[in-house]
Amino acid sequence: MLVAPTKPKVLIIGAGLGGLTMAILLEKASIDYEIFERSAAPRALGSATSLTPNVLPLLEQLGLLEGLRQISKKVLGCGIYQEAPEGDLSKVGESNVSEYEAVCGYHSFIMARPDLHTLLLSHVPAHKVHFGKRVLSISQDDDHGVLIRTSDGKTHEGDILIGCDGAYSGVRQSLYKNLAAEGLLPASDGEDMKVCHMSILGTTEHVDPKQIPAVAEELSRCDAIIGYNKPHTWRYFAVPGDRICWRVDVQLDSKTFTHTDAFKNSEWGSEASGSIEDDWRAFRVPIGGTIGDLINLTPQESVSKVMLEEKLYTTWYHSRTVLMGDACHKMLPNAGRGAVNAMLDAVILANAIYEIADDATPENILAAFKGYYKERYAHAKTDLESSQFAARLLAGQSWTDAILRKVLFNFMPTSLQRKTYEKTLSYRPQASFLPKIPNRGTGPVVAQKESKRYEREQAKDA
Repeated sequence: MLVAPTKPKVLIIGAGLGGLTMAILLEKASIDYEIFERSAAPRALGSATSLTPNVLPLLEQLGLLEGLRQISKKVLGCGIYQEAPEGDLSKVGESNVSEYEAVCGYHSFIMARPDLHTLLLSHVPAHKVHFGKRVLSISQDDDHGVLIRTSDGKTHEGDILIGCDGAYSGVRQSLYKNLAAEGLLPASDGEDMKVCHMSILGTTEHVDPKQIPAVAEELSRCDAIIGYNKPHTWRYFAVPGDRICWRVDVQLDSKTFTHTDAFKNSEWGSEASGSIEDDWRAFRVPIGGTIGDLINLTPQESVSKVMLEEKLYTTWYHSRTVLMGDACHKMLPNAGRGAVNAMLDAVILANAIYEIADDATPENILAAFKGYYKERYAHAKTDLESSQFAARLLAGQSWTDAILRKVLFNFMPTSLQRKTYEKTLSYRPQASFLPKIPNRGTGPVVAQKESKRYEREQAKDA
């Protein structure tokens, strides 16, 4: 074990969107770190990811905004459709979010998830990311640091361990096992996640407008397609390069689909395309043709099958280990809430670590974790509840859900809609150790705690 140095070394487990954002932040803060990722290489799986203005000032701070614009499209509206019994499609309603930019200075952006992952990875020094490193065990000591053993037989030591390794986080499982043995784990944290949907998804190659009628016009929009042939929902989103990200969901019955099934099928690779049922492929889309047409335009190796679960854990840290992203709050993927919240976790945790980086004693590390949890838990809880409501609004299949959809998309007053997103988008935290991006919108911004260490550093350099 290491004797804790004054300046900490951070071990990041998981090279997903949250882990890479954390790495970029620590790089900017000049804090030592390494990333350990179990996959042998970056994986080009996934469909669309949306980034709301909550994280865009941060990405601008980090010098990523221009790159983001190049791989994404602005989200100006979202059309909702319903398939009638006779097979026709009718428009249920439409949401207009074009006012986002006036309110907070940014539009929401949508992109293919692999493109966003590639962008973030390109801003992390290659020697800091270790692929093919599955963590087998973790040991930590308040006074002497943390040690991990990886599948290649090697050990790695540090002062802080960040688990951002997904919904079935090995770091969380190891941490919770130890806490449970000591009688320190709340009963609710020992319960399984709620499995809500199984999804098959992917991103097409370049789509020739001649292949799908009306594609040229519809590729400029962001449409969600809702089906009522229970229990399915399907949707697609246009992204740069004349590509379409698509997803088909099936609601699962928790009585017949167990936690073990979810773990076994948490993510499948290219074999997923062969398991897509014919009736799923037959779902019609407003641009003409069917979901099957989009599947056929998607490289087989880019199709994946995932389980969509949700759970908010109450234990996010212990000793020198801390969790972030899906490892501590798994949300349904509506409006990019999973990616956005992982990035928000990263900036608040990075700010907390930066503040104590000159004196990373066990007591200060624990205080940093407590501050991170205190700010992020309440916001994560609110966003989890919002994701549940969005799932009901966009994919709910009961008659009450249908009425809710009809009312909100057609009769909700513009003033109320504006007030709602003003409040939602007012939380836009930035790195406390970098020059701030000014508020360019007309809406409010939640005040952020300033960094005393950064103020000292700036005064020293003046």
